[in-house]
Amino acid sequence: MAPAPPTETDGERVRDRSPAGVPIELYPIAVVAAALRLFRLESESYWVDEVVSVTTATSNTPIELLISVPGNDPHPPFYYLLLSGWTALFGTSELATRLLSALAGIATVVVLYGIGRRLFDREVGAIAAVLVAVSPFHVWYAQEVRMYNPLALLTALSFYYFVRIQTDRSTDESGFRNEIGYVVSTVLLGYTHVFGLFAILAQNAYVFSRPLVRIVPRSRLTLRRWFELEAITALLLAPWLVKLVRRMLAARAGETTNVSWIPLPTAETVGETFAAYLGAYLFEESFPILVSLVVVGCLVLALSSGRNAWAGVDRDTARETERGTATEDDRENPPVNAVYLVVLWFVVPILVPIVLSHVVTPIFVDRYSIGASLAFFLLIAVGIRTLSRPSLRYVVVGVLLVGLVAPLPTYYQDDQKEQWRGAAADVESTVDGDDVVLVSRPFTERTFGFYFDRPDVPTVRVPPDASGDEIRAAVDGHDDVWIVLSYTSSSTNQRIVDAVESRDDYRGPVEVNQYNGIAVVRLERTSDGG
Repeated sequence: MAPAPPTETDGERVRDRSPAGVPIELYPIAVVAAALRLFRLESESYWVDEVVSVTTATSNTPIELLISVPGNDPHPPFYYLLLSGWTALFGTSELATRLLSALAGIATVVVLYGIGRRLFDREVGAIAAVLVAVSPFHVWYAQEVRMYNPLALLTALSFYYFVRIQTDRSTDESGFRNEIGYVVSTVLLGYTHVFGLFAILAQNAYVFSRPLVRIVPRSRLTLRRWFELEAITALLLAPWLVKLVRRMLAARAGETTNVSWIPLPTAETVGETFAAYLGAYLFEESFPILVSLVVVGCLVLALSSGRNAWAGVDRDTARETERGTATEDDRENPPVNAVYLVVLWFVVPILVPIVLSHVVTPIFVDRYSIGASLAFFLLIAVGIRTLSRPSLRYVVVGVLLVGLVAPLPTYYQDDQKEQWRGAAADVESTVDGDDVVLVSRPFTERTFGFYFDRPDVPTVRVPPDASGDEIRAAVDGHDDVWIVLSYTSSSTNQRIVDAVESRDDYRGPVEVNQYNGIAVVRLERTSDGG
């Protein structure tokens, strides 16, 4: 049978698609995203939080992960459940566990392209996707065994289906699939991280601002149907929401929480967050001023763009426009205000937790807002798209790509995490059963123990506020003393070493090795005890 003649769909010619129906520009973007996220994935050892993820997922049953763990861990259980199943299949090596985050990061880039294309056009989708593909912020967390890249992916999926149910004029069957996709992705989002709830809040802010804000057009989704979808979502999230409310009340009453380490956010925190999205973690000196100015300019252009940029055209309208069957109202008043929606997606998950941090307890950390960073890059792409000259758009994209890619060699060449694998190997290669290992922080004992495979050698926790007598008593009856110092001040480190050295039967330090945030100090027992 002869192939069907070329046709145009969704305003795109068939030649712009691959034989599989995928837009051709998405292939190189996905390849770049995959290459950056998979390169040297296993090169560094786990750091403290990654070991928490792995040990939590592997040392608890699924029932415990659902019921018991959320009472002690600040994060909801879905990621730990997912990681538990993943490690059961692929093991607990750095490569195996980080691969889950890397794949989520690659998928996030693809979904973001779909959102940008649906809300605006292919160019916006492609620009936003390629910026996230090379973003050091996203590459960093795509190579970490934590829930941040799954959080980004589920945020993107939730907004993708949110846009579809707002815009599609489709059959009952496909409309039902969109609603199912929205509920499933949104519920999983809420069970992945607390900040997923702020993304849901942004969606509701868009829907319920419709009667108040003239720029929000009438949606094809009725308020009644939206109430039904949100009621189902809230019902499925209820077990976690109840725990969360109890925690907030306890924090409001002044009880110590497991997020007490988070500092109170300030205006400077906001600026640092935006810089982090662009790779500020990896710039040793001041952040490049040119990149900052270009980003600010793009955001201003996006916010001040004309009416055409504020209203996305859904696929049905585009298709009907091609066929000449779209009504004037369809063309002039599309069912979603694209920029307004993206602005809410960007602002709400940052502003609301900052306000809660000042009212209840500090909860804002830049990596928690990784879902909002997707909207940040979408707005930059919209700003670039408003430039009338294609050559100027290419220049701006080039400047941003250079600025984003510039710190990546540093990321790959230098250790970014504490090297617990090397520290444990150092001790393990020389220690014997009569020695003792002191660990300077109780929570680092689990991380050191993950790599230290000498059950015959005792490992003793030394709290930072331990007295000199307590530290000296911990080494009684042992030969050499190995002190693993991390997450403590230099004065505390010196006090611990001095407490052991002050005994007449020890001398040193005879050896000190550094492992990017970890110091391993060895003191030697003298043969004559003095």
